[in-house]
Amino acid sequence: MEDIQAGEMLTEENVRSVRPGFGLAPKYLNNVLGKAAVRDLVKGEPLTIEFLEN
Repeated sequence: MEDIQAGEMLTEENVRSVRPGFGLAPKYLNNVLGKAAVRDLVKGEPLTIEFLEN
């Protein structure tokens, strides 16, 4: 896993589910794959829906 740049698509290679955590619940993983980041994301940063394109 590496940092994700704004506009980059989320894939199985750059996103993972960890618990315990403070981001999106693991059940949403398939929903975020293929979406683009709206801002730069740092490796290990909890993911929220606001960080993704609609």
